[in-house]
Amino acid sequence: MKKKKALITISLVTILLLSVFIFNYINEDREVIASGKENSILESDGMFSFMLETSLGSGEYTVSSDTKWPGSGYQYNERLSGCENGSTLIWNDEAKSVTLKANKSDKCYLYFDIVPPDVTLAATNADTSHGAAPATLSCNGATSSYNQKYRRVEISQINNKYTNCTLTYQTPSSKNYLNNYIIGLAGTTQGTGEVIDEKLTIFTNFSQNEYNNYSTYYGSKFVTGGTNVSNVFSFNPSTNMWETNPQNMSSNLYYHLKYSVLENGYYRVCAYSLDNSGAGSIKLSYRDSGTASTYSNIKTSICRNTEYITTGGTLYFVQITNADDNSIGKYGFTIQKIDNNGKSTGIRYEGKDPNNYIWFNNELWRIIGVFDENSHGQSGQNLVKIIRNDSIGGLAWHKSNTNDWTASSLMNLLNGAYLNSENGTGGEYCYGYSTTVPAGNCDYTETGINDTYRAMIENVTWYLEGYSSTSATAEAFYGYERGTTVSSGMPTSTTGYIGLMYPSDYGYSVLASSCARTTNLGSYDNATCAGQSWFYGQGYEWTITPRSSYSYSVLYVSNGGSLDYSSASCGSSARPVLYLDSSVYVIDGNGSQSDPYIIGM
Repeated sequence: MKKKKALITISLVTILLLSVFIFNYINEDREVIASGKENSILESDGMFSFMLETSLGSGEYTVSSDTKWPGSGYQYNERLSGCENGSTLIWNDEAKSVTLKANKSDKCYLYFDIVPPDVTLAATNADTSHGAAPATLSCNGATSSYNQKYRRVEISQINNKYTNCTLTYQTPSSKNYLNNYIIGLAGTTQGTGEVIDEKLTIFTNFSQNEYNNYSTYYGSKFVTGGTNVSNVFSFNPSTNMWETNPQNMSSNLYYHLKYSVLENGYYRVCAYSLDNSGAGSIKLSYRDSGTASTYSNIKTSICRNTEYITTGGTLYFVQITNADDNSIGKYGFTIQKIDNNGKSTGIRYEGKDPNNYIWFNNELWRIIGVFDENSHGQSGQNLVKIIRNDSIGGLAWHKSNTNDWTASSLMNLLNGAYLNSENGTGGEYCYGYSTTVPAGNCDYTETGINDTYRAMIENVTWYLEGYSSTSATAEAFYGYERGTTVSSGMPTSTTGYIGLMYPSDYGYSVLASSCARTTNLGSYDNATCAGQSWFYGQGYEWTITPRSSYSYSVLYVSNGGSLDYSSASCGSSARPVLYLDSSVYVIDGNGSQSDPYIIGM
């Protein structure tokens, strides 16, 4: 018996089909024939009782009080059916009829079993995975396969009446983690794009002018107990270091050194032991409001990379004496611009159409790249950042027209109804323009993040600093996004699961060989820049970054491909962006649109 192709999800919904028949009477032949129409009433003068199975395969039956023959879902059991006084019941399988032959009064019992599903599926072990789930499948008398992309059993043919299948979930003995896999692709060409480790600009020459803006600072800027002691630090032009003078320092007192940078950039603050004594302890902080790291017993050197520092920003060194010893070691302090062994802005996909497609949430997303803690705040982790392939609609960034992402209607919608697969239509955050035009559809019960994939998303830091215009390069915007410039009173960062792209994400997505990295994002509206970016093509699309010179303005990618700005209350396309947990691994796929990466966790 051949059956049509069946697609059966893990949560099986089985449709039970069975022909239903009715008794008609031919009394003169002392025969009763069961055949014909569904749901007709049997007038049998109490001669027949219907015995219905209580549950599939239970072997237990109960008398039905209904005078109608059982409907869909039951099949006649010829072996059990019979009569008390020996009358004969004859089942005709082809005609689907029963004939009763009797020469005396009798009482007959007609047994009906619940029709089993075409496919019975059992799992031998619990599925505790997220995303795709590798498994093996075996079915009796059927042509079948397991589709791990959709987590479903696919049966193309059943050779017998029914089939039983067994599914066994598997945990790979070794996992190809997605972040490490993409890092390993750096420097390769894929599709019509490349995987690039984007480095900050390399500075190799330092002029004396970059150091002569050092100044000593006495007092209690961010620690208490400071004192004004002269000649504690002196500048050594041969080493470009400010050096301590231990003979002028006392125990239990704090001494500060402040440096104001002359240009935007990333820096490295370093402390060097000049006498190899290790006496005393050092605190290094790269912002007056930043957390200082304490280092003790330094006998060589210690360095700490900074965040992006804007012109006029300050770096602080703190030298603290040893409380148990009146002596202190001799140290030197220096500032360096990050060189080619320093910060990376991420392993990124650039070009027209690289192989960065990924199957997430049962739909296509695209991989922006792999980023370290400087981009997401998760210490020591390299996380993969992805963006939905398609927009979820035109939405107001903030219905109240301010560029505070932490309070915005779009942030609340993405991290509420969308993240939790809920219906946000008609709610307080579902707006297409200001508070006057509701968005067309914010029902995410089907299109929001489902629970199979939700556990894959990291709760990360989103940087909310901005810039006053669009006349800046991708590298500059990467710094501005993590700087300190915001409209008065606005936050500089927040944490959450879902965000939007940064301007730098768009800026770095163009093919560098076509659009020079020195090009301002406001000038990307041409074939060599926007035309060579896989990011471009969603119409007017929001970024997460505010225009810092105004409290209501937000940066977006225009329909023509340039970076621009608009009022937060306006509507533009919104594509959710998120970071994947570092334990997500590759199961299958090559990253192309037809064969995206299949992932699990």
